[in-house]
Amino acid sequence: MLLVKQRIATLRGVGVDLVSRNRVKQFLSRHGDYVRERFLNSSERRSFKRLSPQDFAELFTAKEAFFKACGEAWMGLEGFQGMRMKRCQGDHFEMEWRTGTTNKLYRGEGHFFRSGDLVGAQAMIWR
Repeated sequence: MLLVKQRIATLRGVGVDLVSRNRVKQFLSRHGDYVRERFLNSSERRSFKRLSPQDFAELFTAKEAFFKACGEAWMGLEGFQGMRMKRCQGDHFEMEWRTGTTNKLYRGEGHFFRSGDLVGAQAMIWR
């Protein structure tokens, strides 16, 4: 009989974020160029030539929820540039981030949710 060691994953952190599409739309109308340069990484800037309020709401809530799950100190908007999100099937996404200060690598996953004007994301980090 062959015994296989199972790796048991431990939950390291959970983060949730929620934003109003209407507020996102107003914010982008006032600060759209600033947001693209400070918040998005280079591959996101290439992918989102025109950033819709829905796209930004999803990116923002995913990154904010992931950041909260990591439990790191605030790193400014430049820290969000280092986060990489990969959309998976449906509303599922995967994320990865290497911090600039401690050089720690975080990997996690999450899901988007919507209700009326609200867009949200929940993210989980596993050890």
